[in-house]
Amino acid sequence: TVNDIVNDMIDLRQRHPHAGYLRMKRESRARGKEVKRSVIQEYMHRYEPDLVRRRIRRRLKRRRFWAAGVNDVWCLDQHDKLKRYGLALHICVDPFTGKFKWLRVWWTNSNPHLIFGYYLDRVKKDGYIPLVTQSDPGPENFCIAKGHSFIRQSLDSQLQDTLQHRYMKEKNNLPPEIAWSGLCRDCVPGLEDILANPHVDYSCDNPLQYNVFKWVAIPWFQSELDAYAKLHNSTKRQAQRNKILPHGPPDDIEEHPHRYNALDFKVSMSCTSILEVY
Repeated sequence: TVNDIVNDMIDLRQRHPHAGYLRMKRESRARGKEVKRSVIQEYMHRYEPDLVRRRIRRRLKRRRFWAAGVNDVWCLDQHDKLKRYGLALHICVDPFTGKFKWLRVWWTNSNPHLIFGYYLDRVKKDGYIPLVTQSDPGPENFCIAKGHSFIRQSLDSQLQDTLQHRYMKEKNNLPPEIAWSGLCRDCVPGLEDILANPHVDYSCDNPLQYNVFKWVAIPWFQSELDAYAKLHNSTKRQAQRNKILPHGPPDDIEEHPHRYNALDFKVSMSCTSILEVY
């Protein structure tokens, strides 16, 4: 009943103040408690009517994006809205599966070598690369554009002198923007409340305080992002009539594309090839 979940919902709201009922249901399940959707909805309508009204009033602009299959394209993007706290986020999404290939935080996201390092770490873990990478135009993406193209050319001589990376105009790199929207709605507000603690006398203009903050906050924030990404990648997405993408957990779609009548375009790499790139 609603009364049975009040304490749990209050606790979850401290970390996810703007999350909807589906997100709260997933978080409850992750804590080992299975709660019916109708119970969470009843709780929200009873105790959070203002939040419900704000979510109902939301208006969406639909845009089109095509992906041929699993690992057809990896879409990259950076998120700068937490830089006022000294934190810079970066994400990579497979738009076909919806899987987060990485979700990282550091004190910068404008270093092209750092971004390419995220890519190489993922390739080393997976043992394969996508057909194409995609990002906004910007100098921070030059290394990954050149590096991915070099790897593809070294594995396929027919691709010599071609760029295996797409530069998308503003607002056209849609999958990461959707991911950022969900992150900012479900995860970031609760973390921002902690970072914006008014009782802590901290100034990012003080070098000592700033470096101590990075040493403490970045590992903690990364652990929160890891938990968010793990839950996202293992949870089946809500069905939408306007999408023809497979309906299932991103991890399962990536591992078993044949179950969803999907193709996998990954380009496998041997351990020797990966070490040569490193």
